[in-house]
Amino acid sequence: MSLMNTVTKMAIGFAMAKGMDAINKNGGLGQLMEGMAKGGGTRQAGGMGGLSDIMKQLGGGGAAQTAGAGGGLGGLLGQLAGGGGGAAAGGLGGLGGLLGGIAGARGGSAGNGLESMLAADNPANEPDEEEVAQLMMRAMVQASQADGAIDPGERENLMTLLKDSDPQDVATVQRLLDSPVDPKGLAADTPKGLETQVYSMAVNAITPDNQAEAQYLHELGTALGIRPETANQIHDSLGAPRIYA
Repeated sequence: MSLMNTVTKMAIGFAMAKGMDAINKNGGLGQLMEGMAKGGGTRQAGGMGGLSDIMKQLGGGGAAQTAGAGGGLGGLLGQLAGGGGGAAAGGLGGLGGLLGGIAGARGGSAGNGLESMLAADNPANEPDEEEVAQLMMRAMVQASQADGAIDPGERENLMTLLKDSDPQDVATVQRLLDSPVDPKGLAADTPKGLETQVYSMAVNAITPDNQAEAQYLHELGTALGIRPETANQIHDSLGAPRIYA
């Protein structure tokens, strides 16, 4: 299973944990999946089918589910893990579609705008998919620990989410959970053109409603060269509180 598929599951899982009410208010899981399919389903990257492959792996029924019926997001993730061995986020284009779909489901003001922004910032030469996946995982895990070490309950939930993933992928997540939070180091390892993707993944993983999380995003954004107005646009798109006036 591609490491990018694990990134997809983590991103949706974090979105559900932080934005469940917004997802329910904006059409539930069905709306999220439709947004993902429209945003990234037609693109191909690195030989991987985009998010449309995820929809196909669900047997055509996943888009009709809501977050409160048919197993909800947990059921979706179970199907992704159990039957979606060939499905992945589809490289950088798929990541844009994934985040755009999540933004729409969470009630953000400009889900399609976020996807366009991410597409515009793609590097001329797309990095190796596994390298990209590692960066996105680091962004989500570090953000989730920005207000202190992830608590045992949150760690258990994350491991449950990934229980059917490739053992090597799970080991990678566990290693990241045990690594120090280092926004400057993450930024230094981010190839030019992936700055908005990394920052958006970090925002998606948390609700920056305390000083520690806001400070982490400020340090990460500054190190990545994200301008305050761009950061505000990303936050608005994902329905997250702004950190800049």
